[in-house]
Amino acid sequence: MDLSAIERQVSDDRRAAADRSADAELRLADSLCEFATALIATKNDESVRDRSPGALEPAQEAVHIRLRWLSAGRVDAQFAGKVQDALRLFEHAARTIGHRQLATHTIRDACDAYRFVAQKYPNAAAACADSLSKCGVWLMRLDPDAAVAASADAVRIRAALFANDPETAARYLASLDMLLRTFMVGRQRKPALAQYRELYTSVTSAAMTARLREIRVEDIGFTSKTLTALTKLDALTLDRAGYLTQQQILYQTSGDLSTIEEINWKLALVGLKPLAAGALPDQPSRPMEIATSFGALSVRCSDSDALDQVRAAVIASYTADGAQIVDATAFLGVDQKHWSIPQPQPNPEETLGDDVVLLERTSEHWISVKSLKWEVAPVGKHPLALRLSKNWPVVTVATTENLAYEMCWYEDGAATQYAALGRPAGPSALDTPLAPLNFGALAEYGADYASETQVRAAFGNTPMFAKLTRLPASGIRQAAETGPLTDFGDHIVYFRRHR
Repeated sequence: MDLSAIERQVSDDRRAAADRSADAELRLADSLCEFATALIATKNDESVRDRSPGALEPAQEAVHIRLRWLSAGRVDAQFAGKVQDALRLFEHAARTIGHRQLATHTIRDACDAYRFVAQKYPNAAAACADSLSKCGVWLMRLDPDAAVAASADAVRIRAALFANDPETAARYLASLDMLLRTFMVGRQRKPALAQYRELYTSVTSAAMTARLREIRVEDIGFTSKTLTALTKLDALTLDRAGYLTQQQILYQTSGDLSTIEEINWKLALVGLKPLAAGALPDQPSRPMEIATSFGALSVRCSDSDALDQVRAAVIASYTADGAQIVDATAFLGVDQKHWSIPQPQPNPEETLGDDVVLLERTSEHWISVKSLKWEVAPVGKHPLALRLSKNWPVVTVATTENLAYEMCWYEDGAATQYAALGRPAGPSALDTPLAPLNFGALAEYGADYASETQVRAAFGNTPMFAKLTRLPASGIRQAAETGPLTDFGDHIVYFRRHR
């Protein structure tokens, strides 16, 4: 509908509202909101004249009409939402023309209406409390004192509701959060906290405080990073979180100070002290434990059919180099019990050929690929890793018993990152330099409880590192020692290149 048609509709509704009936006046309020919205839209429409300054008057009139009928007893949830929509539109109209201060008086009128309705109609108290909190947000920069008054009244209403219904604890905590934020505007932190605590203690009983402190952290609204840290530290409530130290949080969040501020803010809401600094612990480390030599690849693929996808890619890689799938007896011409699996030796061959490959799903994100002939390859030149990394990130793990632990990250068909402890004899020189390994990526796709710091500290301890990252802790030789490879069924693939 164009502006002219909307204006005519407003005129028609205004004439119909002359009888002051509820339905007629509320229809007028609806058309006024539509008119104000259309006027605001002209600001960004280059095809018409900018008429956005004219949106303020119809938006304000719509607010007053709806507030009047709210105060008259129209307090159902749907209508309360319409009142908020009108206020939001009015504030937007004032902001659009660059004069938000013009909305101050009307928003204060709305606060008075909400206070009246909450007192006269108890069943609408919760909606009025939420609306007062929202008005407090709008008034923060326009009239800080009025913002505090609105937020404080919202807290008082919510406190009364919480006293009768403990299940509303989270909503009460949210109103307290908004109150503290309004106190902080234009005030120093200490005086603001003192004023907040004075009001908090006046409306919150000891039993209510205890209930607030037992709210589970996932119901409070923490960011995912903070929530993960608290969960790992088994601090499942605000009360438990108060016993932690800053160093514990920093350790779990890789030094993110914002998480400490976030937790301290929530603790202040319920009268708990900020997190103590705590002693700086020594960097945790695991003893070196490289018990066996092995090599393996891990392909990062989280799809439900990841194992089938990787298996198909492995077969395609060998087929491209002229190797074909054969049965177990055709690999060396005899059954497996008549051939042995040698100790892993670096294989510099860049063309895939005769081989036995075992594929296993080790976690939600990783598929292990264990090769017999290419169990260990020169750093950055593993032919199978290079092929598979064209489709997915690939990590190679190669260990030399009691000597070295090496990892190389492949992506987009090339080696990109590397990390090692110790160095076996005779490694080939690299054609291009490799960046340090990103342990954070391994932690992200590892165990749920693993942090980057934990993963980094466990590097070189094969069992612990594998537990944290879900990367292989053994190769195909260890698998063969547990029983015939044929027992793995379709997960074991034999290749033979015809000469």
